[in-house]
Amino acid sequence: MVIVNILVFIFILGLVILIHEFGHFVMAKRANILCHEFSLGMGPILWSKRKGETLYCVRAIPIGGYVMMAGEEVDAEMIKIGQEVRLQMDDFGQVVKIIVNTKDEQYQDLDLVTVEKKDLIGKNQEPLYINDYPVKRDAFFVLKDRELQISPDERNFGSKTKMQRFLSIVAGPVMNFVLAYVIFLVLNLIVGFPLVEDSTIGTTAPSSPADEVFVEGDRIISIEDVLVNDWDDVRSELDNNLDNRDVQILIDRNGEEIEFSIQPTLYFYSVGFHSQDNVRDELIIGDVDSETLAGKAGFVENDELVSVDGVGLDSWSDLIDYFGSNEAKTEMTFVVNREIDGTLTSVTIETEVYNKDLIESQGVSVVDSSIGISPMYEFRLGQSFITGFKNVGASAGMIFTTIGLLFNNDQVGVGDLAGPVGIYEITSRALSQGMLSFLSWTALLSVNLGVINLLPIPALDGGRLVFLGYEAVSNRKPNPKVENTLHYLMYLLLMGLFIFVTYNDILRLFNIR
Repeated sequence: MVIVNILVFIFILGLVILIHEFGHFVMAKRANILCHEFSLGMGPILWSKRKGETLYCVRAIPIGGYVMMAGEEVDAEMIKIGQEVRLQMDDFGQVVKIIVNTKDEQYQDLDLVTVEKKDLIGKNQEPLYINDYPVKRDAFFVLKDRELQISPDERNFGSKTKMQRFLSIVAGPVMNFVLAYVIFLVLNLIVGFPLVEDSTIGTTAPSSPADEVFVEGDRIISIEDVLVNDWDDVRSELDNNLDNRDVQILIDRNGEEIEFSIQPTLYFYSVGFHSQDNVRDELIIGDVDSETLAGKAGFVENDELVSVDGVGLDSWSDLIDYFGSNEAKTEMTFVVNREIDGTLTSVTIETEVYNKDLIESQGVSVVDSSIGISPMYEFRLGQSFITGFKNVGASAGMIFTTIGLLFNNDQVGVGDLAGPVGIYEITSRALSQGMLSFLSWTALLSVNLGVINLLPIPALDGGRLVFLGYEAVSNRKPNPKVENTLHYLMYLLLMGLFIFVTYNDILRLFNIR
């Protein structure tokens, strides 16, 4: 299973990166920009094939990728006046290869030539030359580890119009949004849309309080004697009865009115445990995920909560009130009655517990009540296309909200970001929850890559757009040395952040932090 998860992780990460780089590549080609290399991954080359002027590569580290466009390397400076090179000519006396690596055994039969004058840019379609030798506009440099086609001015990124450069830059993130949209569209077509206009039950979750109590087609008439007409009413009344451990629900089943008493499951998301199924007054918790704060602290299923931070707990209402505070708790100590040996045990959550604002920013409540019911769903072709756009927008909004937390919430820091190891863990969990969950995560990951790349940070697509915007406003190009230096320095900082985040991912993976 681990191998399957790794392969799926590599595939899905490779897909969102491939789509991103493909966007850059297609628009660069449309603008007649020379693309030296299309690379998927980073590090040593595992596989490569040259097709035309572009070298296509798969590299060893399945993180990142790039399209090397002419102009990102200063081709004219590959050789300098006074430098010795070897020149390979075609039958018409034109230079087709400039051998910079003069020790290459393949070209030892060619004479050494000292460069006295040259023009390998050829602005305004001026001829290219080295000394008195004409150079073809699609000639190649032969370097120590690769061949690189020269890029005359008309094939250079910097010589293109502002719109052509804009499209070449922005096409990468846009393709990520397109991929996400297609996935969301497929999900909408498969899942359908909830019929929330009335209160008819569609499905019940397995092993939930509602399982084997309600059946498809039951229509909820009232909750705790309050009439409900649609699913907004249902959700509202369940929220109003959050601390009610014996919720009375009246339904209409084929014309017959039946009343049931349901014990909802309470979820405490800030620590990661929930009430045991079908318990009423006893403060007994259900199964505990080892990745949650509760799981890492040592809570186990069937622990009965006795007190928290010295405050006795007589009912679930006491615990709900305790978590309802927005106070950030740096440590929480529970006393539990452990069913295994019948003794009182102290369990301490030493990590800072997420506060109410942080939890709710992620679209969930600190404490939530669920009985495991959902409405009927139906297929809607037109709405599937429209909702796909809304899904992409909502995913982007979620990412911006998370980024905002880095700056305005003391409980979130750079150490909480997920790198490749963290993405692998999330991918594995999504895969274990089924194909629909996995597809949703893939769409969110693709939107994430698109949004992050549009941030106005040098070395990212958004940073390049900032420089392009400066050029559009000032009507003059930025100093290329300044721009390249900023891109390079920020690239180093991002690589440092990448290493730091990956280190934290590994610590979390082995429960060291």
